[in-house]
Formats: sequence, C-alpha cells, structure tokens
Amino acid sequence: MKLGLILLTLFAIVDHAWTSPTPPPTKEESRWRLRLPAEDRSAVDSNLGYALPKFGEDVAWIGASPFANGEALEDRVVVVQSWTHGNSQGRAVPRKLEKTLQSIKDGKDVVVVLLHTPQDATKASKFLERNGSTYPVAIDSSGRTCDAMGVYQRPVNIVVDRQGVIRYAGLHDRGLKSAVEKLLAEPRDPSVTATPHPADAAPATPPTGDFPTFTSTISAAQDLRGRPAPEFAVAQWLTPEPSAQGKVAVIDFWATWCGPCIRSIPHMNDLADQFRGRVEFVGISNESLADFNRGLSKRNLTPRSFRYTLALDPQARMMSAFGVRGIPHVAVISSDWVVRWQGMPTGLTSDVLRQIVDANGGSNAGRADGPPARWSQAAR
Repeated sequence: MKLGLILLTLFAIVDHAWTSPTPPPTKEESRWRLRLPAEDRSAVDSNLGYALPKFGEDVAWIGASPFANGEALEDRVVVVQSWTHGNSQGRAVPRKLEKTLQSIKDGKDVVVVLLHTPQDATKASKFLERNGSTYPVAIDSSGRTCDAMGVYQRPVNIVVDRQGVIRYAGLHDRGLKSAVEKLLAEPRDPSVTATPHPADAAPATPPTGDFPTFTSTISAAQDLRGRPAPEFAVAQWLTPEPSAQGKVAVIDFWATWCGPCIRSIPHMNDLADQFRGRVEFVGISNESLADFNRGLSKRNLTPRSFRYTLALDPQARMMSAFGVRGIPHVAVISSDWVVRWQGMPTGLTSDVLRQIVDANGGSNAGRADGPPARWSQAAR
C-alpha cells in the first residue's frame, strides 16, 4: 500500500482546465503522454498552441544551430528534447531518441535539437567530445531557455508542427514517434501563423509611474538616487546569471566576513521570495572565490542558503562606482537603470520596494502565465 501511494504521489497528474489555444488531446493522443509530476506537466503544457520560445543568446551550441535561419524550419517538424549527461537516465536520452526516430519516413523533414539543462552543464562539452551527438546540442547553463520552455530536471520533449506551433509536449518514446508521424502527414497550412506566448509577446517598456522620493541620509556611499546607475559589472557568477530585463534590480554589496551582512540574509531571502518575477536580487561580494568559500563554510552557509543570485567582483568595480564605504549597502535600480533607493538591507522594507515596483509597472514583469522559473529558483 505504501509503495502504491508513493508511486501515485510521484506520478500524480492534476486535472485542470485546458487553457492551450489548441484543442485538448484526443483519447489516442492522451495515451502518448508521459506520466509526469503535476508541476512538470503544467509547465511543459503551458506553451502548447504557441510558437516555440527562442533559444537564449547565452546558450552554447555544439553543432550548427538550426534556428540561425528561421526560413530553414519552414514546412518541417521540430523536436526539442531536454536531457543531461549528469545521470544515467539523462545519458540514455540521445541514443533512445535516435532509435525512436530512425525508422520514420520523411525523416529529412524532422529537425531535432537536444537541450542540455543546467545540471552538470559545465562538463557537457567534454562529454560530447568523447561521445558525439547525431543532433545539434544547445547547452543552457543559465536555465533561462529551459525555464521558458517549461522543462526541468526530468527529460521531456516538445514537438512543433509544420506551422511552427507547439502541438505536443512530454511524450513517451512510442508517443513521440506517433506524434511526429502524424505531424509529418499533415500538409503545411500557410494560413496558420505561430504566435508567441502572451507572456513572451509583451515587450519591455519604460516605467510609466512616478517614482517615490526617499530622503533618508546616505552615509556609507555616494548618494546616486535619481541618477543613472553605474554600469553593471561582475567577474564571476556563483549562481545562474539572472535576466533583469523589464524588472527592478536590487544590488546588495556584502561579504562573508561582515556580521551585519550575514544577519541580513533572511530578510533579503524573504523579499526575494515576495517579489519573485518582478525584482531581481543580486548579492555582490568583492572577495576572491577562495575567501568567499571559506567564509561561507565558517558561517555554515552554502549558495542554497540564498534565494537570490550571487556574484563575485574582486575588483569591486560597481561597489567603487557607488562610492561604498561600508557594507552591507543596498541599491534599488528601476528597469530604466536609474537608482531609486539606497541604504542598509533592513531599511529596504516590503512597503518601500512595493512603491518602486508599482511605479515601475510599465515594464514587462515576466511570464505571468508561462512556465515557472524553476532553474533560477533552484540555484538560490
């Protein structure tokens, strides 16, 4: 009984209203679908009926990208398969996929891309040098492309029809073969145009509100409120690089040796959770990597103790540009890259940050109805 309950929990699929612009799957098509955990199924299904999200510019390609020329994909079926070489299940994916698709007629009309998730991404190139790949591989170290496509740790596939519309997602091997064969048999309909997901389609726009004015004394840094922020600069990301386009940015200058900085971490974590999707938090230390790691160990901390992005800049370029004389020091920057608030982390309350976020409301606040940003959150 216990084993059965565990399996039911592991493979639970939540019944939910079908929100895709495409019709719900037929009874036959439903049999093609993998039994995925509810969150995985919801994320990968959220793009059904829309155009395939674009691969990010930060993706590293092993083999030529088939998306370099959009016209090359006209009238073809596209399969994007997520995987990782970091575990046995992931390593088996490329060969299984090749075996699944090799017997399909008109295989020349099928474009396949292997999307490597951030898990063990730093060693993916060496793995591919030893083992090769029949298909081009996109290595997504940041996780932004994976998040946009709704894929996480479990390998899943996305199938795009001849019109460029995502028709299926999260299929088992036999289901994938059946889906590809069905789409190959369908002629291209030139009257159908693939549209981006609404959460992707809205362009980032300048802030439209009136920002609040804060007049508290700034004693530990130069007061740049209301002025353009210095150029952003870090030497090394310790967690996946965030995407702050259209969002408010909170920069926390801190170090592992700084007691007040350490005591502020829970407060910053709470704010990061509360404003996730609307605000990007970045903690920047000017320590060396060795000193930083020793400091974390001494404090019994790990990168997962932080629910926001961490970076190092031993040259302290941005910190110097702010004229920071004492840490911790926080700067809040609107999406037009103007400093709106400065001070101690504890002075940055939910109310203060909400005023700035509300004034910044003309910007695109992220994929409100799209897949969750699980890779960026997992790195916190």
